[in-house]
Amino acid sequence: MAAVTASTVSCRASPTAARPAARAAARALAVPTSVPAGGAACARFPGTSRPGGVSSTREARGSTGRAGARGGALRAIVDSSANAKETLKEEPALASDMEVDYTVLRDHLKAGEWELADNEHRRLIIVLAGEDAEDREWVYFTEVQNMPVTDMKTIDALWRYYSDDKFGFSVQRKIWIGQKRQWTKFFKVIDWTTGENGNYRKWPEEFIWKKDAARGHMPLTSALRGTQLLNALLEHPAYAPPKKPKTAADNVQAAASKFQESVKESLEGGMKGGFGGFKGFPGLKGLKKPSWMGGD
Repeated sequence: MAAVTASTVSCRASPTAARPAARAAARALAVPTSVPAGGAACARFPGTSRPGGVSSTREARGSTGRAGARGGALRAIVDSSANAKETLKEEPALASDMEVDYTVLRDHLKAGEWELADNEHRRLIIVLAGEDAEDREWVYFTEVQNMPVTDMKTIDALWRYYSDDKFGFSVQRKIWIGQKRQWTKFFKVIDWTTGENGNYRKWPEEFIWKKDAARGHMPLTSALRGTQLLNALLEHPAYAPPKKPKTAADNVQAAASKFQESVKESLEGGMKGGFGGFKGFPGLKGLKKPSWMGGD
């Protein structure tokens, strides 16, 4: 009696269910299928037995050729997948809502001229901040919120594309969030500080103008006078997730806080000689003295 192999059991167990699965597997691996009289479809893999336990000498001889063909097919699939990934990474478009030209920044980054790219980046941020910023040649942190999302994304995309995702505001934000928004730790990770005391590097000579600098090392934003500007840049809508809409409880709390402030201002105004802080109350000034109090 022929030995009953595992392949025999799987073929005879469920003829109807086995047929489509076997055919699909065979098509994927380019292995021919046979349909026995009983209706069960079995994929014959090299080195296995036929249904009923009868060895196939012909398949054994052809196993090497089929294995090589499958290996070549798999290599082709892997190569095509790699090429597909490469084609997904396209050079960023120089989009702008303010008709700003980003060609110079792109060219410096493309050439690996990191210090020149950083200088151009700083100039562009001032341009995006508006005419007042251009006149004074630096940016208020309150001006960041008015910078177009499209332009901020363009600048960030250029940094990320030419640095292989090492530099850019969005990269810095991820590091900053990872450090629990603690500036001292953040500056250390991106290598903006040196020594045990965490002294700022001297600009520009001590900064590392190379692609192998620490992740997030560029672009540079001065934090010598505080971190408000850098905070505003990293929280810009181009990089930060949208804020959650306020709930009814948030609105109630905000109204209560506003009322408390109103009461506080009114009381302070009353101590100074009137209650003019409350709308609808004219205050004490201008009121006539009652007749029963007599005149002076």
